[in-house]
Formats: sequence, structure tokens, C-alpha cells
Amino acid sequence: MHRLELIGIKKCFPDKTAVHTTDLCLENGIYGLLGENGAGKTTLMRMICGILTPTEGQVRCDRIDIRQMGASYRRLLGYLPQDFGYYGDFSALRFLNYMAALKALPQKYATERIQELLELVGLKAEQKRHLRTYSGGMLRRIGIAQALLNDPGILILDEPTAGLDPGERVRFRNIISSLGRDRIVLLSTHIVSDVNYIADQILIMKDGKIIRKGTERGLAASLDQIVWTCRVPENFVDKFTDRFIVSNIKYCGSEVELRIVSGKQPTLDSTAQEASLEDIYLYLTQRRTEE
Repeated sequence: MHRLELIGIKKCFPDKTAVHTTDLCLENGIYGLLGENGAGKTTLMRMICGILTPTEGQVRCDRIDIRQMGASYRRLLGYLPQDFGYYGDFSALRFLNYMAALKALPQKYATERIQELLELVGLKAEQKRHLRTYSGGMLRRIGIAQALLNDPGILILDEPTAGLDPGERVRFRNIISSLGRDRIVLLSTHIVSDVNYIADQILIMKDGKIIRKGTERGLAASLDQIVWTCRVPENFVDKFTDRFIVSNIKYCGSEVELRIVSGKQPTLDSTAQEASLEDIYLYLTQRRTEE
């Protein structure tokens, strides 16, 4: 089992601070990194992968700075970037063999491992097709296969379900769920349902800061009542959406039922509801200043 520590890491670019001072410790399990586009998730992950050097602080693996570990750290790492590059004229089999060679894997091991992974991602029957003929979901599955070639102890996945249809997202989540038992898996997304059922820990990021972390139940317990439903006339809907986060609108005859995320009761007859992870995420990242 490996231990990944982020100790006071910070990343500044000439025009902004992308990641503010961050401390974090990761051990085996699945971590869901939630945040809007531009929150700093990709910059954080690229520092963990050693692609970007922190302006301040250290990333340590098993108490050793990853910059000192060099190739030994890269052998522990599997990475699927958001923009996954591939050669369209390669078949899936040829591409995975090519990636195995880049990772300096022994040929016999690579041959067996590739077939195992093609089975895992459900593409064994499609392994000789050119990648340019693959759907977006199939390409993401090949992406996860290449990230797993070296059986990494640390798996970093940046927006892995971006652009996938609901069926492919479910398939992808099921694959990821099976991988977190014996490795660190860090999965970034802005789609709450991607991590709702599979993540052991949720990390919520906003404006370059991890503003909250914990289990879904723990996050809910740390907040007061934040979800309400109420019915209002249709011509009142705009007034409520201007003042509150309205996560759902349902038309009920002459009235409209609103699901409102707010730290204060929006109307005297509003009914308190249990908060979902999506409600918690909306409250922490989008709540109005007056709250």
C-alpha cells in the first residue's frame, strides 16, 4: 500500500494562482475530486503526476519527494489525461503494445497484460479495429487500459467520462469501482453522479482550493439544513431563481414545485429535505453571498 502526501503545494502562473496552498494525504481507495471547469483540478493532478513542478511545497510518495524518485515513481503511476492522445491508424492492440514499449514493460508480460485489460474494458473483440473507428466511449476505455498497463499503485484520471453518453458513463464507473481496492485512485470530474456511488472520499475544489473533504454522509453532517421544497405560482419562479440556487423545477398544475439549496428557509411553508451529494456540491460551490 502506498501513501501519497501533498505538503503545502501551490502553483502560480504569471496571470493567476491556479492552486492555492494545499495539504492532502491519500491512501488506498477512490477519491472523487469535484469542481467546476477552471477550479484547478487539472493543475493539481498534473503536479501529482510530476508533469508540473509546484511553485511551493512537495508531493511525496511513501515519504519521499517524487522529484527524487524519478523513474521509480513513474512506474507506480497510471495517468489518463482529459485530452487523451492516440494514433487513429493504430489498432487498439498495436496502440497498447506501443504504450507498453514506451513504459519499458517486458514483452511477455505486456502481451498477457494487454489481453487482460482488453477483457476488463470490454474491447477484446474490437482489438484489431483502427482507433479512428472507435466511439468516444471506446476511446476512453482504451485510455483507461493504457493507464493500467503497468498495474499502477496510483491511478490519476482527469475528467474520464467527459463527452460520454449515460450508458458509457455507467460502464466506466463500474470499471473504476473495481480498481480502488488495492490502489490510490484519484478521479476528477464536474459531474457529481460520476463519483456519487463509487468514491470513498469526496474532495470539493473551488477557485484553486480544496474547500471541503469527507464522505458524503460526513459532508452532509457538517452542514445545517440546506435543502427545501416549496410550491409557488409560476410567475414567482424567476424571483426565486434570482435569489436562491434552484436545483429542480417541477410543474404541478397551476403551481411550480421548487427544490431549493439554501442555508435559510426560503418560505414559511417550505419543507426540509435530505441533502444529496449534488445539493452539497451546489451549496458549497455556488451559494449566494447573502447566505
